[in-house]
Amino acid sequence: MRLWDVDTGALKQTLIGHTSEGIVSVSFSPDGNTLASGGWVGGYIRLWDAQTGEHIRRLNGPFGVWSISFSPDGNTLASGSEFRNIQLWDAITGEPIRTLMHGGIIWSVSFSPDGATIASGGTDDTVRLWDAQTGASIRTLTGHTGTVSSVAYSPDGNTIASGGDNTVRLWDAQTGASIRTLTGHTGAVSSVAYSPDGTTLASGSSDNTIRLWDAATGVLKQTLTGHAGRVSSVSFSPDGNTLASGSYEPNVYPSNSNIRLWDAQTGEHIRTLTGHTGRVNSIAFSPDGNTLASGSWDDTILLWDIAPFLPIIVNEDVNGDGVVNILDLVAVAGALGHTGQIGADVNGDGVVNILDLVTVAGALGNTGAAPAAHSQALSMLTAGDVQNWLTQAQRLSLTDLRLQRGIRFLEQLLAALTPKATVLLSNYPNPFNPETWIPYHLAHAADVQLTIYDTKGALIRELDLGYQPAGYYADRAKAAYWDGRNANGESVASGIYFYQLRAGDYSATRRMVILK
Repeated sequence: MRLWDVDTGALKQTLIGHTSEGIVSVSFSPDGNTLASGGWVGGYIRLWDAQTGEHIRRLNGPFGVWSISFSPDGNTLASGSEFRNIQLWDAITGEPIRTLMHGGIIWSVSFSPDGATIASGGTDDTVRLWDAQTGASIRTLTGHTGTVSSVAYSPDGNTIASGGDNTVRLWDAQTGASIRTLTGHTGAVSSVAYSPDGTTLASGSSDNTIRLWDAATGVLKQTLTGHAGRVSSVSFSPDGNTLASGSYEPNVYPSNSNIRLWDAQTGEHIRTLTGHTGRVNSIAFSPDGNTLASGSWDDTILLWDIAPFLPIIVNEDVNGDGVVNILDLVAVAGALGHTGQIGADVNGDGVVNILDLVTVAGALGNTGAAPAAHSQALSMLTAGDVQNWLTQAQRLSLTDLRLQRGIRFLEQLLAALTPKATVLLSNYPNPFNPETWIPYHLAHAADVQLTIYDTKGALIRELDLGYQPAGYYADRAKAAYWDGRNANGESVASGIYFYQLRAGDYSATRRMVILK
């Protein structure tokens, strides 16, 4: 993996990991802290620290990983393979969760915006929908006459787009009914992507073109030309202003692959990024829109600094950091009730109120970023706060589309802050020496206590975590921490230990290993 500066072309950093694997998919976690990459040969998935480039871990999956996708809350990673299955992984610990059998080589997997459903497309010419929690098959969508290379949910979760044969097909995500078929490409459709506001659908094809469609009507808006080879991947920036496309161009010298950046509104070509020496298979924007990742057959992942191409955001960018994210929502929430000319008064009516908060939420919904992104900001919010805002907003009977989008985002945010069940997860790392983190989820507020025993049942350590609200306690900042010492402060010996979580009526025990 290499990190490049777009302006100078200088190589900033080289990250060693994939070798002779052929990188076919890259994906950022919703909080932007982790980058996942999938290799075709060997079936390896690698997780990287997106900020430092440090390799976190390798997940050993079935041979031929063609697609990877994070769940909206960032807790689960899905991978589709040549072995005709989807593997679900715990994105934090790297442990496999369950396997779903598709029936064909899987070229694409995608989570619904609420994380409840997974869509997959493959060589059996079908799109299949799965329950993300249980792994149960929901339905199979048929109509394509060739391999389904790409699937994507609309930002509101109501529609699924699939690209295969020479067509793009739109489906009702709830019923599976066919909505319409978009025709015009003269080659196989390789990739489809919705704009963050859901109004535009982009498709890339082996006919070397990108087509932009009106997502509501299916009318072709425009055709982008310039690539000299197959367009293998398309992706919108989080603000919807930029479209990136990756290709394989055998007749272009010195690089036979490149990435093009386009103005998503006008279709104007902005810049061509070169550096790969093999086909660009996958591209992905970071949630803040400042970085573009690209994966290639040449075994490299290039990270491009594209901040110079991003417009300056005003109004909803309350904290002035150049991007609208949950931190801006937190800033408005902290200023509710204030009067005068302050940044949190987004609509400029002289008072910071629920309308300003919903306006920022609407801008967040417009970016397509998952509500669970920016985990450090989520730690400042509670489900109770969000429920209060949502109740106030719903009483106003708002009709403005932007504000309605804000209400939907708050609903998704409330769901992201509230786990469906209380559960104790595997500690990490495991085995460990000398410290470990113990993650868990709370579906309801409760007094939380963690107790550690040895194999004889003798008490080693009690950790009283206190009264905690419902939420996800999974990353190192929030998970329970044990330093490998007993109640007397002495380091315990190598061996097997058990940890028990008690939270209200819930109790569960798991095993861990200290290895010195």
